[in-house]
Amino acid sequence: MHKNTRKGLWRGVASLTCFTLSLSLILGNVLEANAGTIDTYLGTASEVFVSDNTDENPLYDKFTPPAEVLNADGSGNSNALIEAAIDLGRREVAEGSVLLKNENDTLPLSSGSNVTLLGIRSHSNLLGSSFGVKAQGAYISLEQALSQDTTDFANTIAWSVGSRGAAPAATISEWKGDKFAFEGAGFNLNPTMIDIYDKLGDTYIHYENEPAAEVYDPGEPSVDEIAAVDPAYKDSFVQYGDAAIVVIARPSCEQVDYLPGGVAEGLGFEHGEPLSLTQNERDAIALAKECSDKVIVLLQSSSSVEIGSLKDDPDVDAILWIGAPGCYGMLGVADILCGRVSPSGGLFDIFTAYNMSAPAMQNMGKMYYTNTAEEITRTGGVLGFTPGAYIIEAEGIYTGYRYYETRYYDAVAGSGNASDPTGAYGSTTEWNYDNEVTYGFGYGLSYTDFTFEFQGEPAFDISVDPETGAPSAFATFQVKVTNVGDVAGKTPVQIYGQAPYTPGGVEKPAIQLLNFEKTGLLQPGDSETVSVKVDLQYIASYDETYDNGDGTTGTYIMDPGDYYFSVGNGAHDALNHIMAAQGMDESKMSGTGNASQAYKKTVTEDFISKTLFSVSKTGCQISNQLPYADWNYYQPGEVTYLTRTDWAGTFPKTYDSMTLTNEELINNLNGHTYALQTNDDTSDIVWGEDNGIQFYEMYGVDYDDPKWDDLLDQLTLEEAMYIFTFGGPSIPGADSIGTVETYMTENAGNGIAVNLNASKDPNAPWAISASDPNGNWHPEVFANAPMCAATFNPELMHELGQFTGVESLFTGINILWGPGLNTHRHAYNGRNGEYYSEDPVLSGVAAMEFAIGALDYGLVTAPKHFAFNDQESERGGVSPYMTEQRAREVELRAYQIAFEATKYDTADYDAGMRGLMTSFSKIGSIECTSSEGLMTEILANEWGFIGYAVTDIYDDVDLWTAVLNSGTTCFDTRGQSGFYGTTTLESSYLFQNLIEGVGLSKHLIDGDANLQLKLKDAVHKNIYAWSVSNLMNRYNATTRVESRMTWWRAAYYAAAGVSAVVMVGSAAMYVLSFKDKKKEEI
Repeated sequence: MHKNTRKGLWRGVASLTCFTLSLSLILGNVLEANAGTIDTYLGTASEVFVSDNTDENPLYDKFTPPAEVLNADGSGNSNALIEAAIDLGRREVAEGSVLLKNENDTLPLSSGSNVTLLGIRSHSNLLGSSFGVKAQGAYISLEQALSQDTTDFANTIAWSVGSRGAAPAATISEWKGDKFAFEGAGFNLNPTMIDIYDKLGDTYIHYENEPAAEVYDPGEPSVDEIAAVDPAYKDSFVQYGDAAIVVIARPSCEQVDYLPGGVAEGLGFEHGEPLSLTQNERDAIALAKECSDKVIVLLQSSSSVEIGSLKDDPDVDAILWIGAPGCYGMLGVADILCGRVSPSGGLFDIFTAYNMSAPAMQNMGKMYYTNTAEEITRTGGVLGFTPGAYIIEAEGIYTGYRYYETRYYDAVAGSGNASDPTGAYGSTTEWNYDNEVTYGFGYGLSYTDFTFEFQGEPAFDISVDPETGAPSAFATFQVKVTNVGDVAGKTPVQIYGQAPYTPGGVEKPAIQLLNFEKTGLLQPGDSETVSVKVDLQYIASYDETYDNGDGTTGTYIMDPGDYYFSVGNGAHDALNHIMAAQGMDESKMSGTGNASQAYKKTVTEDFISKTLFSVSKTGCQISNQLPYADWNYYQPGEVTYLTRTDWAGTFPKTYDSMTLTNEELINNLNGHTYALQTNDDTSDIVWGEDNGIQFYEMYGVDYDDPKWDDLLDQLTLEEAMYIFTFGGPSIPGADSIGTVETYMTENAGNGIAVNLNASKDPNAPWAISASDPNGNWHPEVFANAPMCAATFNPELMHELGQFTGVESLFTGINILWGPGLNTHRHAYNGRNGEYYSEDPVLSGVAAMEFAIGALDYGLVTAPKHFAFNDQESERGGVSPYMTEQRAREVELRAYQIAFEATKYDTADYDAGMRGLMTSFSKIGSIECTSSEGLMTEILANEWGFIGYAVTDIYDDVDLWTAVLNSGTTCFDTRGQSGFYGTTTLESSYLFQNLIEGVGLSKHLIDGDANLQLKLKDAVHKNIYAWSVSNLMNRYNATTRVESRMTWWRAAYYAAAGVSAVVMVGSAAMYVLSFKDKKKEEI
C-alpha cells in the first residue's frame, strides 16, 4: 500500500510539473510576443539596441538635447529637465488661462490675502484626462501654488481612473527625488475648509485624471455635508474673507462622451444637462458670497460649460477658465490670481448658454440603422465595437461659433429667417444672440486694455507657379497694438475674414479666423506693430457642384465681391467691426463695432481668379474625393442640411432612424471596397536586389532621391509586408537593409508617456540611469490641448513641441502618437481635452507649430485621429455623414494647415508633418483607414504628405488589402513583437480573419501588382519618416539588437527550468517505482 501511494505521488508530481512546464512555455511565448509593451509598462529592457560608437561610425551626432538640460560632460541633468518642464508648464497656463469676467477689478488679489477655497475640486485638483492626455507623476497643487514656495512631491502624486469602470491607479509609485522651489502667490488659505474637503474626500472620491460619463455626477458635496464635518466652519470666513475662490470642473477622456440628458438623478442640474451646474455647485458659489464680497470662480473644462447665470450674477465678480492645467499649471493660475502675470488667453471654443442649442447637438450620441441586423455582416473587429452606428452631421459648415455668429449676422441683417425662434434656447418668440451665447470664441480679458490699429493697406502677394499651376496667395496685415492701461501685458492679435455670400449659393460663414499672432510683453503706454500673414486659401469656399470642365466636379472658389478682414477680441468683436464698416444697424447689434478695425478688399477676376485655389500647392487639380461622405449620395433627399437661406426651415432634425436600402452603401459598410487580384503580372516589380545600401546611410537623403529606389529594391516582399503590417509601434527589422526590431512610439500630445529611467535608448549619453533619484519622473506633464490653443501664441506652441522633442531624446522615442487634431464639433465629445479647438485655423496652427518644433529634436509627431473623430460614442467604425464642403472647410482644413506647414517652407525644403494616425471612424460609408480619397487623393496628392500613416490600435485589421490600397502605411499592432519568430504574418492573431475569407500570409499579394506598388510606397514613407527622426542617432554600420535578461524573463525561465527538472526527476522516480514493484513480485 505504501509503495502504491508513493507511485501515485510521483505520477501526480510528474503530471503537475508537466502542466506547469507547459504553462511556463505558453506564458513565455506570450511574454516574448508582447515584450515591447511589457518593457514599457514595467520599465525593463528585454532587448537592447546596440551600436558601437567609433570615429569611423559616430553615434548621437544628429540630434542632441540643449545644453541647459545636460551636465558639463554631456550626461543628462534630470533636475534641470524637470525645472525646465515646471517653467514651461507654468508659462503655458499663465498665457492660456482665459479671464472671462472681472467686475470692479476684483482680480488680481494682493499678496498676503486671506483666501477661502470652496468646491471639492479646489482640494482634489483636476489636472488631465483619465485616458488619453493624462497628467502623470508628481504635481504642484492649487493649494501649494497659492500658499507655498517649495514641494518635495511626496504627497502630490497624480492618480488616474479610467473610463467604463477601470480601477484607479497612481501614475507613478512614489517620489524620492529632488525637492523643487517655486514662487507662489503668497496667499494665506483657510485651513478649516481644506480639512473639511480632505475628510469629504473619503466619500466624494476624486482623482487628478478623471473621465466624462454618459450619466454624469460631478461629485460635489452639499452644504449640509460640509456642516456635518464641522458645524462651525463659517466662523473661519471672518479671518479668511478677503476673497472666496470656487472651483468648478468638468473632465474629459477617451472612450466616453457626455450624452444629452445624461445626468445623475437628484442633483439639480440647472438645465438638466451635464455641462450645466448642479445645485451643490451653485450652493458652493452661494457659500462664497457669504464668505466674501470678492467671489472668484475657476472653471476647469475642455468644452463649453453653461455659466450664463454666473456671467449675469452681479455677486460673482470674476470667472477664470483654467482648463486641465497639467502637473505644474497651477503655478500659472497663481501667477494670474496674484497679478504677477496679466491674463492673455482667448477662448478656444464659443461658450453658449445652453449647449443643446447648437445644431450639431441634434445629431450626436448612439444612433443605429434600423436594419443593422439584416444588412450589416461585418463584425465589430478585434476590439468588439458595435456595428451599425452612424451620425448625420446635418449642420454642415455651421459648427461652433460659425453657427452662432453667422445666425447673429443674418438676424441683424433681417435675412434667412434668422430671428425665428426655431433652434433658440433663451426665448420662445425669437432667436437672440445675447440669449444664446455667454462668451464668444477667441474672447478674453486682461488686467490692462489694448487698442488695435491697421497700419496702412495689407500687402497682397499673389502668384501662380508657371510649371505646376500651384497658387500662392497671402495678405499680410500690420497691426499696431498699444497698451493703454496701467499694467504690463500681452494680447493675441486675431485676424478674421468674411467672404461675400449670396443666398442660395455656396454656404459661407459670416466670420472665420484666418490667422493670429501674439504681442510681446507691453509696458503701459508701449506699442508694438505685429505682422500677421493670412493664407487667402482659407477664406475660399468649397463648391461641390462646380464643373471643372474635365469631367470632374467640386473645387475651391473665391467668388468676386467684397471681402472683409478684421482684428478683434474674438470672433464676435471682429464681426461687429465688419458690421460697423458695412453700416449695419447698431441698435440691433450685440455690442459695438469700430469700422476702423475692419478692412474691405474688392476682389475681381483680374485680382484673384475665382478658381485660383482649384489647384493645390502641390500642383494637383482639386475635385470631389469624398462623395461617399454624404448620405444623400446613396439615398437622395433623405437629409436636409442647414443653410443660411432658411435657418428656421433647415435647422437640423434628429436623424435617429435611418434605414439602409442602397446596395453600394451596404456593400461599403460591410468592408467590400477592394477586390484582391491573383493573376497580375508582377515581374517588373523588383524585390530582393543586392544594391549594397544600408538604412543608416539614408539620413539626410531627400525623399525623391533615386537612392531610395535602390534601398527599397533590396527589401524582400515578405520584409516589406512585415513593415506595413507591424510597423506602427515598432520597426519589425529587415536584414536586407540593416534595420533591427525596435519599439519606437508612444503617446501623447502633452509630453512623452515614458518614465525617464525606462528609456528605449539607454545607451544615449544623456540617458537617465535607474539610480538617478529623479528617474521615475514622467514627462507627460503639460496641460490639455485647449489650454495650448487658448494661448493664441504660435511661439509658445512651437516651444511646447520643442520641449516634447527634448523629452523624446531622454526617453528614446522617435515617433509620437499626437497631438490630437480633430476639431470640436460639439461640447459633448469626451475627447475634446485631447483636441485643440472648434476652429480649424487655431487647431491647425497649434499642431503645425508643435510638430515642427518637435522635429527640431528628431521627434516625428503623428497628429490624430485622421479624420472625423467627432464623438467617442461608438467610435469604432461609426459613420459620420456630411457634405464634402463641411469635411474640407472644417475638420480637414485643420489637418491641411498642419500638413502643408507653408510657414516653414523654404526654397530648398518642403516642410510638413512626417507622421499621422487615422481614426477609428468611417467617413460616410468607408473606413478612414481604407479611404483612397482621403489618404491618397487629399492627404498625399493635394497636401503632399510624405511620411508614416498608422491606423489606430488594431483597427480594420480585417481590411488589410483595402487599407494598403488607400495609402495608409502601417497598422498599430502594439503589443506584438518577436517578428519573424514568435510573431509572423501567418501566426499573428490580429490578421486571421481578412475580409477575403483567408488569413494573412506572405503570399497574399503575390498576384496583385497594384498592392505591391502600394506596398513599395507605404514602406518608402515609413522608412523615410524613420530616417528624419532621432532614431538615426543610434544607427551606424555596427547596429544590432542584443537580448538582455529581465526579471520577468528570468521568472518564466526559472519556472520552466524548475518544472522540467522536477518533472524529469518525478518521472524517473515513477519509473523506478515500477521496477521496485516487479522485484517484489519476483
